Amino acid sequence: MQRKENPGIKVTDYIIDRLLKAGITQGFFMSGGMIAPIADACYRKGFGLFTMHHEQAAAFAAEAQATVTKKIGVAMATSGPGATNLVTGIGSAYFSSNPVLFITGQVQNSEINTGGKRRQVGFQETDIVSIVSKITKYSRLVKSPDAIAYELEKALFTATEGRMGPVLLDIPFDVQLSDVAPESLAHFLGSEEHARLSQKAKPDEAVLNMVAKMFADSKRPLILIGHGVRLSNAEPEVLKLVEKANVPFVTSLLGTDVIPTVHPLCYGFIGTYGQRPANFATANADLLLVLGSRLDVRQIGPRSGFAQAAKIIHVDIDQSELNASVNEDVSVEMDISDFVNALLPLLARKELGEWLSFLDGLKIRYKGPEQRVRTNEIDPIKAIRLLSDRYGSDGIVAVDVGSHQLWFGQGWETKEGQTVMTNGGMGPMGFSLPAAVGASIATGRREVLVVTGDGGLQVNIQEMQTVARNKLPVKIAVFDNNALILVTQFQSDFLGGRNIGSLPAGGYDSPDFVKVARAYGFSAEYANTSGELEEKIGWLVGQKGASLLQIKVPQEYWVVPKTKSGSPMHDMSPRLDKGEYASAVKYAKGMK
Repeated sequence: MQRKENPGIKVTDYIIDRLLKAGITQGFFMSGGMIAPIADACYRKGFGLFTMHHEQAAAFAAEAQATVTKKIGVAMATSGPGATNLVTGIGSAYFSSNPVLFITGQVQNSEINTGGKRRQVGFQETDIVSIVSKITKYSRLVKSPDAIAYELEKALFTATEGRMGPVLLDIPFDVQLSDVAPESLAHFLGSEEHARLSQKAKPDEAVLNMVAKMFADSKRPLILIGHGVRLSNAEPEVLKLVEKANVPFVTSLLGTDVIPTVHPLCYGFIGTYGQRPANFATANADLLLVLGSRLDVRQIGPRSGFAQAAKIIHVDIDQSELNASVNEDVSVEMDISDFVNALLPLLARKELGEWLSFLDGLKIRYKGPEQRVRTNEIDPIKAIRLLSDRYGSDGIVAVDVGSHQLWFGQGWETKEGQTVMTNGGMGPMGFSLPAAVGASIATGRREVLVVTGDGGLQVNIQEMQTVARNKLPVKIAVFDNNALILVTQFQSDFLGGRNIGSLPAGGYDSPDFVKVARAYGFSAEYANTSGELEEKIGWLVGQKGASLLQIKVPQEYWVVPKTKSGSPMHDMSPRLDKGEYASAVKYAKGMK
């Protein structure tokens, strides 16, 4: 491409300057030829670009960066396999509504398969924009240097406007090396498109008054707190709502860290693998205010069996989620923070002695684990509680996907200021370790606790080297049962117990993680029996640097209680006897 007589600056330098100006100072990548010019600009401009050992891990790290900084995360990769290795992480950010800017290098314009008649023209050329179009809010191939300002500004704006999510810019090699004159570039900010996309829904006074009256009239109100509350930074407002109105609440799995679960008005998290008190509370409520939860099938079960005694008010910033899963009485498309701030002056404290007494009884009755282990075996929920008891406020916890994720939900008690990062949309195994890397680096190398399983840890185990290289205080508690227990449960329920790929006899197994961790330079110990569990957890918590505790869990320990497919969410297995069940659904419509 012909250079301008007054070149100005390189496109790569312009990109990094704009990110730094926006307060984005760090990102994650794996090196490659087509991203090398941008990486070089990061080095020259003082942008902290941290090397991971797989692009998927870079994407997870950037998602965690967005979570803990409340700013846009950044991940970069080269063309072809580098770009496609980002896809799972892009999907993770999309379904978790986390704002991440993905930048991929592309082959130069002359090598791009523009006509689409050939499979490939340039080496490692892949149309990543088309591939990720369904899992990004915005994705563009930036074919012209003169488009860089407009496209970068639009991408950054789109990532955080409305329901947040990932964006991707694919930048050809020759565009990266081109020169631009910043003063001559077209800008998205201040454009007509920017003005149109910036319009926000305003609180409807009539709707707010209706909601306030529904609260005033209800005898058994309940609030369901979802992940959207944290995304909206509305935690303080929602806590005020709970305490001013004296209304109990339950959470989604991803909403457990919005208000500390030790709060006396908290009754647990709902869902297929949720807690009985939470599911019973939802079944018995006569009013349910849903804040920032998409009400997916693993939360509600069959549509006909969810909160049948309740009038449902659903507030979400994404209109497409409203009235999508259940029949709602009031649907409000609005930012959670704006909604709650507008509603608070209209609410008065409710006296709910009978309702709260009923819920407290459920909490007491169904507090403990519903399984028993043999002598000297480790109960994983007890191990989680020991970790929780010893882990302080303001801590960061990264939880992987698998049975341990649900044991964590049952056993962990969040404290004020704690951040729990886990994944309930894409649900990728291998999330927690790279997420811990991203969170630690983005917060100035703060300590992060990883709670994972043997299956999840193996997916991105290479990032232990990233931890070691950067001397990060990442502590790993790996629950090792040498199995993929959620899969074995599914196989038992639906496939006659044929454990293909989930147990050693079916082709799955795991290594000695202590030996692996020590090879990476971690301090590492075993906890093989219940008698040594407390001491070894104390050891892990007391470590100052990278460390791992391998916690041996019996394969027979499954995730219970669990709702079977087709049953109402509160009708969980193991089934309760008829009298006990009847007393737990005394207010539920048609469930006595």
